[in-house]
Amino acid sequence: MKMLYFTDPMCSWCYGFSTTMKKLKEDHPAIDLQIISGGFAPFSDQVVTDEYRKFLEYHWRNVNLRSGQPFDHAMKFVSESFRYDTEPSSRALTVVQSLSPEKDFEYLSLLQQSFYVEGKDITNDEVLAKLAEAIGIDKQTFLARFHSDEMKRKTLQGFEFSRQMGVQGFPTLLTIDNGAVKVISRGYQHYDALKPLVDQQLSVLSMVQSGAGQSCSGDFCGC
Repeated sequence: MKMLYFTDPMCSWCYGFSTTMKKLKEDHPAIDLQIISGGFAPFSDQVVTDEYRKFLEYHWRNVNLRSGQPFDHAMKFVSESFRYDTEPSSRALTVVQSLSPEKDFEYLSLLQQSFYVEGKDITNDEVLAKLAEAIGIDKQTFLARFHSDEMKRKTLQGFEFSRQMGVQGFPTLLTIDNGAVKVISRGYQHYDALKPLVDQQLSVLSMVQSGAGQSCSGDFCGC
């Protein structure tokens, strides 16, 4: 089964959802999981004012309460030059997918850990390159790709694809089967809540592929 995971490295609920996704990958290694940088706030010029810091802290506490994921509320990434622009980290993930596609989930996890726990500025190309180096990608190769027009275009294509698929928030999980789109999850869910939905979809697809005739489950029917 192909599953599309629409996310953003600087989306706090996606960070909370990362433990759910890790468990999903472990329990269902046969699922073809494709990570797509959907573009939470690309090209934003939002500075972290005192008011915006309180806004972030409020959401971070909620994510922590729901998911247990740790946060460093010191927000050491804040500076006069920092803007809450999610395009650079999304583009960095796109670059890693072009160079070492099998390591994209690992890199996404590194981005989230670096930003939310270590307070690193993941809008900075040098920081992004060092994180890529940590998973075995040559720093200069990464930087050359990162600043290329090709990767900028591919990143924008990911944002556009997200809109075309009707994604309105992150994280979102979809499946596509014979052109039919099925929403598995919108927003954060604990793995215990997500697992039955995934298992149900796998069961439906299994019946369809085995030629069991018509089958309906939840809001999906196939034949």
